[in-house]
Amino acid sequence: MNPLPNDRLQRRLSWILLLALAMSGCSKPGTPSPAAIARNATGDSPRLLAMARGKVEVLGGLLDVVSPLNGEIETLNVGEGDLVQRGQVLLKLASEQARMEADLAQADLQLVQTRQRAQAERLPAARQLARRTDEAARAGALDPKRAEEALQTQHDIEGAMRVLDAEIAIARQKVGLARLTIRRHTVTAPHDAIVLKLNVQAGARVAAQGAPPMMVLMPQRALIVRAELNESYAASVKPGMRATIRIERDTYDGAEPAPIAAHVLRLSAAYGPSRLDDETPQRTGLRVLDCILELDPAAASRLRPGRNVKVSFYE
Repeated sequence: MNPLPNDRLQRRLSWILLLALAMSGCSKPGTPSPAAIARNATGDSPRLLAMARGKVEVLGGLLDVVSPLNGEIETLNVGEGDLVQRGQVLLKLASEQARMEADLAQADLQLVQTRQRAQAERLPAARQLARRTDEAARAGALDPKRAEEALQTQHDIEGAMRVLDAEIAIARQKVGLARLTIRRHTVTAPHDAIVLKLNVQAGARVAAQGAPPMMVLMPQRALIVRAELNESYAASVKPGMRATIRIERDTYDGAEPAPIAAHVLRLSAAYGPSRLDDETPQRTGLRVLDCILELDPAAASRLRPGRNVKVSFYE
């Protein structure tokens, strides 16, 4: 038998080696085996190094809008699919009691300020009387006890004003807290976003804890792909590496869409279990490494968050 040419021999040895890795349990279900990668790695540049499955996500994730207070929705200003801007009012909770408490706090503040003004009006006369009686007592024209009483009256008024200053500060804090409570009854959009899901309607009772979010927002941010990289490929993938994204075949009809260019942003610092929704049961001990990829902005609009994709990594 004639010996194999060197290039054919090298290809066959690579195929045998990677096939042995696949049979040893390094490939996870649904992910191409190292042998499949080897068959594609013998072509022209760019060279395919690894493949993985992933999911399209919004950078930073979706936003759950929860109720800040227990109460009832008074007005609902948005619907599913609406585009909202940061600071836009999404809904308002009934706040009649909060407004009454704010009015009461404001009335208490005004009362304390009125008492302070009354004391302030008495103070100049009290100081003048204390000064004159002191001069008269020093000249021997007035009983010193009368001068001491006038001075004590001045001190009492000044002390009362210091107490009223503290009461005014407390009253102002109460007014501020009451107004803050009113503002908490108004829920605004934290970012420019799309209302992805709405779970409430006007008149519904909501709770601050232990309840599902009132709505889910999809921020208007860049899309990324979070790929689950088999541990057998982890050493082959590096930040900055080129990649292509393809929609999984079971998610579209007709001709296969063109791949989308991407590059690797980072790899997670630790291994973990697969989190893909339709992942087949995993073998014991199989681990994946999260790989975050940034998409080509010009083509990212062809993808939607939540879609499963296949990622090919190139040298």
